[in-house]
Amino acid sequence: MGHIRLQDIRKSFGGLDVLKGIDLEINEGEFVVFVGPSGCGKSTLLRQISGLDRPSAGRIEIDGRDVTTVGAADRGLAMVFQSYALYPHMTVHDNLAFGLQNNKMPKAEIASRVAEAARMLEIGHLLNRRPAQLSGGQRQRVAIGRAIVRDPTAFLLDEPLSNLDAELRVSMRAELAALHDRLKATMIYVTHDQIEAMTLADRIVVLRGGQIEQVATPMELFNRPANRFVAGFIGAPSMNFLSVAEAAALAPAMALPEAVTTVGIRPQNLRPADTGIALTVDLVEALGTETVIHGHLASGTKMIVTRAGQLPAHPGELLHFTAELGKLHVFDAADRRIDL
Repeated sequence: MGHIRLQDIRKSFGGLDVLKGIDLEINEGEFVVFVGPSGCGKSTLLRQISGLDRPSAGRIEIDGRDVTTVGAADRGLAMVFQSYALYPHMTVHDNLAFGLQNNKMPKAEIASRVAEAARMLEIGHLLNRRPAQLSGGQRQRVAIGRAIVRDPTAFLLDEPLSNLDAELRVSMRAELAALHDRLKATMIYVTHDQIEAMTLADRIVVLRGGQIEQVATPMELFNRPANRFVAGFIGAPSMNFLSVAEAAALAPAMALPEAVTTVGIRPQNLRPADTGIALTVDLVEALGTETVIHGHLASGTKMIVTRAGQLPAHPGELLHFTAELGKLHVFDAADRRIDL
C-alpha cells in the first residue's frame, strides 16, 4: 500500500497562489523527491499530502480513498521533520512508544515495534537517554524510528538532514537509502539539496513557482532536461548556457536547427583543446580529485569547466575547450528542449 494521487492541487494564501494545479501520481514503494528553489511550493505540497494543511482546490487520494478533507491523524502517514520534534522530557524509548500508547495499542505490540525500530536503526543502546543527550544524527534516527513504529502507509520527510553537518549527511543518506530498501515503503522527501535528490530518488519532481517542471528519474533529468530551468537546476556545477554563435566554436561541425536560441553544455563535458572556445580563467578550484575552472568568454559570458584530476591553470590564462560529441543540450526561444 502507499499509492498516492494528486489531481489539480491548488493552494492560495490570500491573493498569493503557491500551488497552481499539481497533478502527480506516486506509486507504491517509490522514493519520490521534491526539489526546487526556495519558495517553489515543495514543502507546501508535502503539507497538503500530510493533511497538516488543506488545498484550496483539487483532490488527494491515498490507495484509492479520497482524503482531501481527512485530518492528518487519519491518513495513515508518518512525518519526519527537519527539527526532529522529539519530546525533550521523554527517553528515546518513550518518544518511540508515545504515539502507539495514545492509540491504545497493546503493550506487547508496542514493545515489539520499538525493539524492531531500535534494531533497524541501531539505537538500542540509546533507549534510556533523553534527546539532550543525543547527537544530531542520533536524534534524527529517533525521529525516523518514531515514524517506523507506526507502520505507516507512506513516509513524508521534510528536509530531515538539513541540520546535520556535511559528513553526517552523507552517512545518513546511505542509511535512508538502505532503510527504504528494507521497508519497501512509499517515501516522499523534500529537499533543497540536489545531491540528496539524485542519490536517493527513484523519481524526482522538479518544482518552480508552484508548478511541476518535470518528473523523471535522476539520470533522465540529468541527460534529458525538459527545459532550460531543469537543465540549470540539476547538476553541480550547473550547466553552462551559451548563445548559438558562442557554441559554434565548441562544435563547429554540428549544424543546429533554426529554432535553437540557447545551447547548454555541462562543465564535465568540456575538453581542453588547441583550438575551440576561448576561456579566460578567473578562478581555479584545485580539489585534488578534480579541478574546477571558472572563467569568462570574450562576450563576458561566464563558463565553468570541471576536469578529473589536477589540471594546471592560473587566473588570467587563456585556455581553449571543445565539447564532447553528443553532449550539447539545445533550447528554443521558450526555453524548451529540442532533441537533436
